[in-house]
This record gives sequence, structure tokens and C-alpha cells, in this order.
Amino acid sequence: MKGSLYKTNRLFFLLCFLFVVCAVSVLLFFSKADGFFFLNPYHTGWGDWFFIYYTNLGDGIFCIAVGLLLFLFKRRYAALMVISSFLLSGLIAQVLKYFILEARPAVYLEKIKYDYFIPEVTLHNYHSFPSGHTASAFALAAILSFSVKNKSYSILFFLYAFLVGYSRIYLGQHFMDDVLVGAVVGVASAIFCWVFFDNFFKRLLKKKGLSPNL
Repeated sequence: MKGSLYKTNRLFFLLCFLFVVCAVSVLLFFSKADGFFFLNPYHTGWGDWFFIYYTNLGDGIFCIAVGLLLFLFKRRYAALMVISSFLLSGLIAQVLKYFILEARPAVYLEKIKYDYFIPEVTLHNYHSFPSGHTASAFALAAILSFSVKNKSYSILFFLYAFLVGYSRIYLGQHFMDDVLVGAVVGVASAIFCWVFFDNFFKRLLKKKGLSPNL
């Protein structure tokens, strides 16, 4: 799998590429504030409710739960990859947050009228870059895409991660650049773990007669 990772997962990488193109276009043609407003044309009650809960699918607890569930169902290679890629993407995201103090939208736009910040949900601090939820979601989506035999499921995994990323913008937690870099960190972490740990984990599981595929 190591030598043909891109070839066997072209659909997932294509979707990620299209996302990057769209995200970069927003960053090139809009200012930071205007891009945020462009991506938040209106809010609804059901939209607020949906994204407040959906964004938790990018939380570390969810990613670890998926890893443990895979482990219980004896998909231990995928489980190890899910947890290791989550830990790596989370570490990178937190290090970047520590050294790069970027204001979240509520702070950055405090002098500009914006009606859609959600009380008790929107954060007010300087740890916006990058989006940790997006990094975790894309790391998980990438590992699951790499693991499944039916690559058409990659569409669902990508949509899951994409909506987590958008939820961070919708909820007023992040800007487009935060989400874009979070996605890149997540996918890069998944690729690194899949390639770096490939031989070690496969040898470990081969001794127990377990398959690396979902």
C-alpha cells in the first residue's frame, strides 16, 4: 500500500485538491474579514443547532472513540492509524497555535457589526490558527479512506471532514486560512503515519493474522 497510496486513493486526494483550490481562491480574492462574511451569508435556527453538535465530530474524543471502536471490531491496523494520526495532527496544531497567535473572528471583528456569533459557543481568544477540529477530522477521514477497500466511501469521509471544517467558520470560531491549514495538517499527518508506521504495524498484525483493511 505504501508505494501506491496516491494511486489507490486518487478520489480522496482529488477531493482534497479541489477543496484547497476553492479555499485558496477565497483567500486570494477576499480579505480575511470579507472572506469570513462571504462564507457566512446567513444563519438559521436549525443551522445553528446542527453545526453546534456536528462540530464535535472533529473533537479528539470522537476520533479516539472511532479508533477504539475499530480496535474492538479487530480492525487494529486502522485503529492504530486513526489514533496515531490524531495525536500527530493534534500535536502539530497545538504547537502552531502556541507560536502563532491569531485572533479568532469574535476578537478580529469586534469593531465590525456581525450578528451571527452564538452566545456561549463562540470563543473569544487568540488561538485561531490553525483549526484543530479540522485537522482531526481530515486526519480521520484520510485514514478511513486509505483503509477501506471500496474507495467510493472516500466521498462520504471527505464530506464529513469538509463539514467539520465549515462548521468552524459557521460557528465563528475560525477563518478560512485556519481551516485550510488544519485540513493540510490533518491529511499530511495521516499520510506520514500511514507510510512511516506501515511496515511496523503490518508486521505486528501479520503475526496475529489480522487484516489492515476495513
